[in-house]
Amino acid sequence: MTDLKLNQSNLDWLEERTIILSPTGSYAYGTNTETSDKDFKGVCIPPIDYYLGLESFNEYNTTGGKNFRNTKDDVDVSVIHINKFVKDAMKGVPNNIEILFVRQEDYLKVTPLGQLLIDHRHLFLSKHIQKKFGGYAYSQMQKLKSKQSNETGNQDLMEEFRYDHKFFMHSIRLLTSAIEILETGDYSTYRSNRQLLLDCRNGKFTFNEALDMLRMYDDQLKVSCEKSTLPPIPDYHRINELLIEINQQGLGLRSS
Repeated sequence: MTDLKLNQSNLDWLEERTIILSPTGSYAYGTNTETSDKDFKGVCIPPIDYYLGLESFNEYNTTGGKNFRNTKDDVDVSVIHINKFVKDAMKGVPNNIEILFVRQEDYLKVTPLGQLLIDHRHLFLSKHIQKKFGGYAYSQMQKLKSKQSNETGNQDLMEEFRYDHKFFMHSIRLLTSAIEILETGDYSTYRSNRQLLLDCRNGKFTFNEALDMLRMYDDQLKVSCEKSTLPPIPDYHRINELLIEINQQGLGLRSS
């Protein structure tokens, strides 16, 4: 499949049945640095036992957890059941939307069924984007304010920049991504404003400048949503038909 080997334990089917494997995080956004760790997300179609029998599968994840700080040598892999992936993508969950809009040359693996899902990626774009992308950005903003006020963030970063600039960068990325989707009906995970994001990441703005920028983009997001021609919610029936088709082919219940 790739040079990336999955620690599959009892999931000996996982590698073969993964239909998409994509970089995520900074390597997908184009904001990676020499110290960036590598993250990958995938989508799989489990065997039929996991649909009709007693077996269950939701997500395979090698992430160490919140108590561990990743280094540039760490590799985190998450592979999600296609049903869960599609349902979350319909809600506008950023991580799922991003996987579908990665540059084609950046994918580690795309099978014909994975490509079928990618080819229909615009079905998942709706005004839900404002709530999900904006909501994640808002939570990052609150962390930024909280950690700046009580100095509980990364102490090295706090001492040098007086606030945790990674939270700031992620907030700007999410807000500008949502604006792009709502205004154009399209999206590129590889960010065109990556230099701005790197400037945010590298602490080139004061705390007050950061807050002003966040307020500006948050206001723009509201206006973009009001003017957007995207549907209020995704087309349930078309996505349902797509998911059924992919599952039927993946389970050998229907020829391609």
